[in-house]
Amino acid sequence: MSEEILKALTQLFAIISKQDGIVTEQERDFAISFFMKELDRDSVSEYIELYDEYAGWGKQQEELTDGGEVKTKKRKSTSVRDSVKTLAICRKINKTLTQKQKVVVLVKILELDASDGNFTDKRSNVNDTDAEVF
Repeated sequence: MSEEILKALTQLFAIISKQDGIVTEQERDFAISFFMKELDRDSVSEYIELYDEYAGWGKQQEELTDGGEVKTKKRKSTSVRDSVKTLAICRKINKTLTQKQKVVVLVKILELDASDGNFTDKRSNVNDTDAEVF
């Protein structure tokens, strides 16, 4: 895959990951595993940094509850902005990939969803957009 497509997929993975307000370790691990399969060793860290930046990994704030326990604040997803980005990314991918490659991308997206077992309506909407554009 070209660098342009890999960066687009990285953005798409991040958008999907943050739809529930929090990016899970399982989602991040899935993205890292994908990068390790697709990229040379030197490029993997660059794409992990990109994913982390797009997904907001490490920027999730924590606060203490009254009982002194750490409670993670969920970030609000920016669904309109994410929808526009998703559409633009899918259109870019659509122009470049063959139909078989688009199917592989959709399968990878579904695998990302399955990585933490968290299937929500927001994620389903993003997946529907992806499938419709492809």
